[in-house]
Amino acid sequence: MPELYTIGYEGVSQAALLQTLVFHDIQTLLDIRERPQSRKPGFSKTALDQAAAEYKVQYAHIRALGTPRDIRYRRKIDHDQAAFQSSFLEYLATQNEAMDALVERAQRERCCLLCYERNVLECHRLFVAEGAEEMSGGLLTTVHLSVENDG
Repeated sequence: MPELYTIGYEGVSQAALLQTLVFHDIQTLLDIRERPQSRKPGFSKTALDQAAAEYKVQYAHIRALGTPRDIRYRRKIDHDQAAFQSSFLEYLATQNEAMDALVERAQRERCCLLCYERNVLECHRLFVAEGAEEMSGGLLTTVHLSVENDG
């Protein structure tokens, strides 16, 4: 049964994250941040794409599966996870083309969804992965990866 992986880069180095992907035989890192930029060195789109290539991992950015700015900022202000989930799921329901492409790709490649939060329960990648499982009719299962402490 194909698996769809997820990972967060909060608190880890770029090398540790990429080594974790290689360890799990990930072929493609799917960046699902709306804006693939980071104040953390090595995690903006261009740097991550170049580094992933050195590890023989493809990189792709899927903007449509990122959390829209208004939803992100509302959560920063009110810290309301239930409202965040509701708003993001409402948005995600409008992204059928991107979700269809994700499901199709995850069934033929070992893909890993990337976002910032270490804890998947605090991240929208959980909802994207759950949506992909549902759209696949149960053909996909999700595995949430964590990066070993590289300290």
